[in-house]
Amino acid sequence: MLTTKRYDYVPFDAISIHPNVNNHRRLDERKVQHYRQDILSNGLLEPLIVWEKRPQEFFLVGGFHRLGAIKAIREQNSGYFDRVDVRVVSGDLEEIRALNLKLNADRLDTKITDYFETVIFLNNANWERERIAGFLDRSEGWIGEIIRYAPQMNGRLKGMLEGGEVARWGAGSPGR
Repeated sequence: MLTTKRYDYVPFDAISIHPNVNNHRRLDERKVQHYRQDILSNGLLEPLIVWEKRPQEFFLVGGFHRLGAIKAIREQNSGYFDRVDVRVVSGDLEEIRALNLKLNADRLDTKITDYFETVIFLNNANWERERIAGFLDRSEGWIGEIIRYAPQMNGRLKGMLEGGEVARWGAGSPGR
């Protein structure tokens, strides 16, 4: 069961990237630089989210741009951010990967196609549609449509959806 274990202050160098839990988009260097300036001016206002797989073994789940910003700060300022604020979560790999995908899907710049991978992954991990819908704050019908149509969607249509050339199906925001 996915849970927040605690909030902590851990050594920066103790945070690793897990091979199965990663950022699903390339880092936007402008966003990294924006966070760098913001963190230097205001501090780290939102903790990184890390998975403690074993005691004192931390893997980044959320905050890849902030982590990149802190790395840039540390390269130019020795001693800065030797320790960072984190939210420590626990769960099995499937739940942690789902959380990582959800965090990416919850961003303001998310496209409908960003949900496809998350929904298909959770469905393939034998999550019930009701559980997926609750986790992503969407309707079961919306989840069902993705499960039914996304795997067989051709690249051209997916590209058109990603580019905003095709409107989202249904009226208004999907499944809300």
